[in-house]
Amino acid sequence: MRIDIRLDPAELRGWQVEVVAGLRALPECEVRISKGRATGGLPKSAETLFWLERTLFHAEHGALATHAGWPDLPIADGDWNPDLRIDLCGDGSEERAGDVLTIRCDGEPLEAGALAAVLDERAPCFETVLAIEGASRVLSVWRPAVENPRSATAALGMLLGRAAHMLVHDAARLVEGIPAGSLAAPPAPAKRNRSAAGFLAASLSARVRHRIERQLGRAPNWFVAWRERTGGDELPVITPTGFRRLADDGQRFYADPFLWERDGKRYLFVEEFPYATGKGVLSLSEIDGDGKIDRPRVIFETDCHLSYPFLFEHEGAHWMIPETSARRTVELYRADPFPDRWTLHSVLLENVDLGDATLQKVSDSWWMFAGSRERWTSSWDALSLYRAPSPFGPWQPHPGNPVMVDLNAARPAGRILEIGGRLVRPVQNCDGLYGAALGFAEIRTLTSEAYAQTLSAMVLPWGDNTGLHTFNRSASLEVIDLFGPRG
Repeated sequence: MRIDIRLDPAELRGWQVEVVAGLRALPECEVRISKGRATGGLPKSAETLFWLERTLFHAEHGALATHAGWPDLPIADGDWNPDLRIDLCGDGSEERAGDVLTIRCDGEPLEAGALAAVLDERAPCFETVLAIEGASRVLSVWRPAVENPRSATAALGMLLGRAAHMLVHDAARLVEGIPAGSLAAPPAPAKRNRSAAGFLAASLSARVRHRIERQLGRAPNWFVAWRERTGGDELPVITPTGFRRLADDGQRFYADPFLWERDGKRYLFVEEFPYATGKGVLSLSEIDGDGKIDRPRVIFETDCHLSYPFLFEHEGAHWMIPETSARRTVELYRADPFPDRWTLHSVLLENVDLGDATLQKVSDSWWMFAGSRERWTSSWDALSLYRAPSPFGPWQPHPGNPVMVDLNAARPAGRILEIGGRLVRPVQNCDGLYGAALGFAEIRTLTSEAYAQTLSAMVLPWGDNTGLHTFNRSASLEVIDLFGPRG
């Protein structure tokens, strides 16, 4: 396929160079560049805001960096007749012959729309649009996340990084011959239109408040709560009733709880994060029949951060897949013996940035659900799938990866539930905060060609808590984690 990329050499930024690099890597593609004039870019007030953030906070982001050099690609000439044009200027190339792929943010030009969302501190919505013979089709709708909303530089850079990923993802699908469907355009958001000055004032106030809370030891953090299980196998009803907090000593927090019951004993596995080391380890508690719980003891530590101790049983043995995204792997460990000692069995995937890997067997296949991250993007908003004949592999990526980008319902939040013959996936809602709320999504379609889910319930944190992002249950217990004031 012949692809033409329309760029403005005077307004070239890092995210656009990333698009060029991604398209050049597509197999059997010839890529050229045509020069245009950028419209709908960033105003002078934004450049002033970025300068102030660089000066005050040393904020930089590669996606926003300007590039003086022109990509080392041939320039399109009069004889160039591309199959697909990708317009990164917005200067009317849709009027030219051929299919034209563009991207919008909240119905506006990408950079302007993304900046407005950042200043308003709201989650934006991206859509890729393919113009074919005068008719437009919305190919994909993504709802990306930002991980540092108090920094305009970091937030906008992360959004533009996801935009680059989205353009290359959809172009690759067109190159592969996947038919271009058409989605409904998302509704326009309610806008507050905060100014750059207003954003900076709010950011400074939040930074000062956060620093004071940290110095006084009052900053909120994650904690684990558990209760005796209520109800049967229906969709969980999560309220404050009955939950007891797992105590900590103020020198660490606990999160990502998983449960296992065996031989009359009830085990609670958690991520333990000691502030002194800044690196997560996995710890274990036991809960007796009277509800007495002992202090978590460390059972698993490596040279990288560990979290999300996903447990399962297979071929008479107990297995664990802890998150090891810090070294870009997915690793499988075997209990030797259960529950205190874990030995590396194999590395299932390498050179991937995947979080919260969650396995589910469906018919004769095993599926892995995981939060995925690409360059300059968040790990809060994308779901990728892998498939294998057994939990030992070989694991093959889903051709549509990421199968969804939605900060409201993508990232895993616990073991998949089987409810009345349906698969229901606990999911994180990261709108405004990592793990801001807990959702339950019913899996509607799970095939080698497609994935679809429907969000059926959302549980908000209560009281002074502002986060709730994991749910698991066993035969007799339920467990969650919350983000809130220290106990």
